[in-house]
Amino acid sequence: MPFPAPTRDAHPGGEAALSWLSEGFGAFGGLQVDGFGERVSLALEARTRSLLDRLHHHHADSAIHSFRVAEITMGMWRLAPDILGSAETALLGSLLHDVGKIFVPRSILSSRRLLTERERDIVSSHSTLGAELLQEMGFPAPIVAIAAGHHERWAGDGYPTGRPACDQLPIVRAVAVADAFDAMTDVRRAYRAPLNWSEALQETAACAGTHFEPLAAQILAESLERDGRGQFHRDQIHAWPDLPGHALRAPHLDLQLLNLP
Repeated sequence: MPFPAPTRDAHPGGEAALSWLSEGFGAFGGLQVDGFGERVSLALEARTRSLLDRLHHHHADSAIHSFRVAEITMGMWRLAPDILGSAETALLGSLLHDVGKIFVPRSILSSRRLLTERERDIVSSHSTLGAELLQEMGFPAPIVAIAAGHHERWAGDGYPTGRPACDQLPIVRAVAVADAFDAMTDVRRAYRAPLNWSEALQETAACAGTHFEPLAAQILAESLERDGRGQFHRDQIHAWPDLPGHALRAPHLDLQLLNLP
């Protein structure tokens, strides 16, 4: 299906802020993603960079959120690579899980009030639209599945299908809990106060078996608690133009940022 062109009004400082993205991703395809020599394809790197650029121009907070979710997901992957599978899928899928928000009006994404039912339905369409876009652009099926299924629930009643998530790939279920954890702790969500890390982990544990796969919730907790790894970086990733050089300077997604080998 043809897709409507997303709004591309420049976000203040957007082009300058993206310079580090272009520089870092220029080398992305030539870098090892895991300890076994897996490499990110240059074609997927270029498409990912283009989509993150579009998302940032459309709604900067959604792009920044995507990087934080990627960091959380890769911390989980590092702890359980045999369960979560390909590092490339984990990295690109978590980065692009919300790419469908380029089709959601900026006014809705930036709303500082509770949304109407109609507006919530529009926001909910981002998972289907994002998956369709990724499929049309030739991304592998597991990456498409992450965009499509990261709001499905372990026991059902999520969206878009409402079916239980037990048949999803483990990496889809991992991104689902990483996404929720970041949303709960996000200081930039105007419609509610953020939870601290301890409170958010208690919430994910309480929702394990209903909203989240119990194993995914356990991997999340263990990866976040292990040596405090990643916490310093996540605390910095709240403003795209002002990221400190050591925190997110080179998105081969800086291997140091994501704690990869």
